[in-house]
Amino acid sequence: MLQFALQFYFIAAAALGIFSANDNAKDVYSAFKNADTFASLHRLNGDLAGLTILVMVGLSFGSRYPWRTTLLTGLLFVLLFIQVVLAALGSTPVVAGLHGLNALIMIGLGGFLTGRNWAFGRRAEASPVRP
Repeated sequence: MLQFALQFYFIAAAALGIFSANDNAKDVYSAFKNADTFASLHRLNGDLAGLTILVMVGLSFGSRYPWRTTLLTGLLFVLLFIQVVLAALGSTPVVAGLHGLNALIMIGLGGFLTGRNWAFGRRAEASPVRP
């Protein structure tokens, strides 16, 4: 979930820096140079998210979570692949908007998986061992 929060921070820092630039060539150029750094961090963190999700899928198999959890973790990777495709096709505003919507879906699914299986999910009580 930290990576998702960082993604929002990086893209907001890039966009808001450009939006707040004064209306002259020097300030706009400087804003785009600063935004390029944050956009690069956004992309790098997205690449790392892919590795993190692959590790999560492997751990989901290894820890013997229910199949539903494993499939939803795999779905998270599929959504990340769609996210990469939408970013590559993002020169059209309609497609760029879908990139943001897909990100929100990924955050929702990631939050669900975190809450259900790690942070706040119900824990089954251990059944007594019978001799």
